[in-house]
Amino acid sequence: MLQTKTMILPSWFLAIVFLPVTLCVSFALGALAKKIFNSKWRSLTFASIFTIALSLIYYVFQYRPVYTVVIPKDYIGEVRLVVSNENENDFFVNKYGIGYIDRETFDKGFYPKIVKGGNDITKEVKEYGKGALATTSDDIYSYEYLSFSILAKGENVEDQDIEELIKNKAIDTTRLYRRKLVAAIESGNL
Repeated sequence: MLQTKTMILPSWFLAIVFLPVTLCVSFALGALAKKIFNSKWRSLTFASIFTIALSLIYYVFQYRPVYTVVIPKDYIGEVRLVVSNENENDFFVNKYGIGYIDRETFDKGFYPKIVKGGNDITKEVKEYGKGALATTSDDIYSYEYLSFSILAKGENVEDQDIEELIKNKAIDTTRLYRRKLVAAIESGNL
């Protein structure tokens, strides 16, 4: 998904653990393939083939597209990419920190390239999150979003919550994907 770091173990530790495991599995499969096919090839040749195959399989299943999220030059605060009912992403964030992401991209994930004022600031963003909100107790829909913060050095910025942004018309509610709340469905308030 996004460029989130592992919560428990650092990524270098995971690489150190999984690299030898992958190599051992590849060598075992290579030796087994040599015996099964009674080949004159060396076990290392088969192990290389299995290593390449395992790496390609991992890459295919872990692939996420890269999308550019454009932030206004002067913006500081929380950026929210709200799930929209449209088939296209709108990663041009407005002055309130709101952009729109389609349902498919939200579900499958992506790697963001965050650009602010023409500069790539992706490495400066450290935390990404997902959230959902039901705006009122009468509302049977929830609105989902991805969020991350653009911070200025030494400044503490107070962000508006989503309800305030909707009231101020910073979020175009006609574009939002609405998911029915389970509690409303179970209580029969459809």
